[in-house]
Amino acid sequence: MLNKKRILITIGIIVSILIFASGQLFAAGKKKIILIDPAHGGKDQGVKLNNDVFEKDITLTVALLIKKALARENNVELYLTRESDEEVDLEDRRDIIKKIKPDFFLSLHVNGGFGKEASGFELYYPEFSEDAVKGKKAKKENVTQLRNKCQGDSLKMAKIIQENMNALFPRKGRGLRKADMPITDGLLVPAVSVEMGFATNPEDKKKLLAVKTQTEIAKALANSIKSFYR
Repeated sequence: MLNKKRILITIGIIVSILIFASGQLFAAGKKKIILIDPAHGGKDQGVKLNNDVFEKDITLTVALLIKKALARENNVELYLTRESDEEVDLEDRRDIIKKIKPDFFLSLHVNGGFGKEASGFELYYPEFSEDAVKGKKAKKENVTQLRNKCQGDSLKMAKIIQENMNALFPRKGRGLRKADMPITDGLLVPAVSVEMGFATNPEDKKKLLAVKTQTEIAKALANSIKSFYR
């Protein structure tokens, strides 16, 4: 009788281990949701590169190229805040973030300066202030932990992007900057905003208008996402 009881206990332990292991495998295999935000669109054109091309065009092109580059990645599910030349205001973009609940949010922009001298790419990540945890239903310590994780993941992704963009544009990086991002203000989501270059700088503008450079930027950003979740 004792041996039979031991056998049943052993079987129970094995079954529990198998159930736990399968749960872990399922969690590991869960797709990461990435939301790409091509800034501007429609009447909101952004900075002008020439008479025919504006910031809205560059950001959308690069976003679609990122989507194409990640299409075959089994562990990534990618969404865009817009997939055509349409105007999507700030609140609508914030609503998309709330609805999709992405694991990471990447916003694409083209920079502009007052003169022609400024050039290179810039990376921003949000400062998750105390306002970001206000009104959250979870225990404060849990929300604070999530806030810290969002901050850490944002910085980690920014550093990966910086490395990949530096390889593409040597000595053109203008550093990582912690700054307010209105689009994610009050939302606990890891995020990075990429200013891909200056439309007001002749060299940057020439590169941004080139299909080759657009493709290379998209590849660098896609590789950054893959590296982050590897």
